[in-house]
Amino acid sequence: MLSFRNLLRLLKNANETRLLLYNKESLTLNNLPSIQYQPLPSLLCNSRYMSKTKFMLTEVDGDLFSAPESHSLAHCVAADFGMGAGIAVKFKQIYGQVDELLSQGVQSGGVAVLKDNRRFIYYLVTKKQSWDKPTYDTLRSSLEAMREHMKSNNVENLAIPRIGCGIDGLEWNKVIAELHKVFCNEHLHIVVYNFVPK
Repeated sequence: MLSFRNLLRLLKNANETRLLLYNKESLTLNNLPSIQYQPLPSLLCNSRYMSKTKFMLTEVDGDLFSAPESHSLAHCVAADFGMGAGIAVKFKQIYGQVDELLSQGVQSGGVAVLKDNRRFIYYLVTKKQSWDKPTYDTLRSSLEAMREHMKSNNVENLAIPRIGCGIDGLEWNKVIAELHKVFCNEHLHIVVYNFVPK
């Protein structure tokens, strides 16, 4: 695996290389140092699988709960399923079933799942208690557990907020890197909903 520093060195040596970042902005290498780190899927993934998979991550502005029913949903929670702050409050109001989630006995680094008609609602358990903070390791482990459930159930569309960020304090550019590491060899479209206050 290339370090980000070595990746930049390789890219700077290439001529006329252009990067397309999540359908938002086309950049040349001349202005690359001024942007935050954004992972490049083709360099993070095992290249022998690249032709067989269609992983895509798109960011949109809007309400996560307006995502089509063909998209499963996911967000981060604690193992106590307190869900008393952030977007977790809305998940609790809409989907409830806290006793069912607790009965699954999921610990930090796992995933609890509810079925909602045609889709699944994934609860990425990234910390033990609601007042704790997640780590990138627990996030990755939860994402891997979710990936296995998604593969078993043929889930190809997922809508998420900026998981682990906000009150949990993880950095979005590092979370994107984790998403690519975990899902880059999968046939999956992840839509990230960035909430825009009205």
